[in-house]
Amino acid sequence: MQILSLNFLLYTITGLWRPIEWSSKCFKSLYSVYTFLTMYLFTYFLLTHLMYIIFVVDNVEDLASCCSIFLGTITLFCKATIVIIRRDKIINLIEILQEEPCKACNEEEINIQMKFDRLIRLYSMPYIILYIISAICTVIGGILYMLDGQIPYGFVWVPWECTSFLLFCLTSLQEMVAVFIGIIVNAATETTVLGFCLQICARFEILNYRLQSMIKDEKETMRKSLLNNTSRLSKHVSFHLCIIRLAEMINDVFSQVIFIQFFISILVLCSSIYYLSSHITVTDVFNFTIYIFCLFMQIFVYCWAGNEVTLKSVALGEEIYHMDWILMTKSEQQDLLMIMKRSTKPIKFSSSFLVTLSLESYSNVSIKINTILSIN
Repeated sequence: MQILSLNFLLYTITGLWRPIEWSSKCFKSLYSVYTFLTMYLFTYFLLTHLMYIIFVVDNVEDLASCCSIFLGTITLFCKATIVIIRRDKIINLIEILQEEPCKACNEEEINIQMKFDRLIRLYSMPYIILYIISAICTVIGGILYMLDGQIPYGFVWVPWECTSFLLFCLTSLQEMVAVFIGIIVNAATETTVLGFCLQICARFEILNYRLQSMIKDEKETMRKSLLNNTSRLSKHVSFHLCIIRLAEMINDVFSQVIFIQFFISILVLCSSIYYLSSHITVTDVFNFTIYIFCLFMQIFVYCWAGNEVTLKSVALGEEIYHMDWILMTKSEQQDLLMIMKRSTKPIKFSSSFLVTLSLESYSNVSIKINTILSIN
């Protein structure tokens, strides 16, 4: 797999993505066991925090303090589940990107593809590194919890007494491993959505290059096209429609992830702000400030990626307008007009009518949160 290899490597490490090229039944079976263990850890982590809320929490302040971890775990569980159950659809997306007409056909198109591949790595690597640093710090924090005689990260209820050292270590280890893997899954999901969005942008740039190249052809080529009933632009129109369908398929695969990420992030931000309003200590302010910053970064990555696709889809019509379309035949001008008219309807990644990935959506969320902060 060449498309988004780094992003899917993270999924493979966490047990959610068996490499496509594996053919051994033994390896497939072993990896299925690994996937089951990963989902078990996520389920265990989710249930222990849910039980804490049910059996221990008895006031609103405690609920607000533990909700951030619990809601974040729900988001993580949904992301992992979607990657597993929609594996075939994701593989189909990758195959479409690697086949005609989306595949780069000449050196210039390969350069365009490589440029966007480098951009994906450039944007993904710092994000992944930050997540890995966060995961390492989280493990260190878990160890400090254990040295203090507590189950890591607090807000945990288990139906057994951790009086035995072995049982205490086993319970704590499950919590720490679940958090570590969960952080990597979050990084993989966000950079994968970003990667697919930039792949769509690459296809728009390749389409623009093909149109420009066609118009720069010699007049002899134009004369030959007059002898044919089929316009030279027909394949480019089909390519444009293919890009639109591909964007819709990507949106269909990740729409629930988008909705859950926005919905849960807003809930977590509100609960964190409520908690800070009544617990003004240096430690709490520092911890929750970093946590809120990370949530804003998560939302920004989704919004920026979707916004780039929207801008590219609209810019295609403007690029066509500035071409030497006067030199083309009437039928080809009509085909160009068809592409331009379709470009006036921008591609938008969304989840139903509630969430649309754009910088405008991000700014709206930021303004609302800042309003809440100023009131508090």
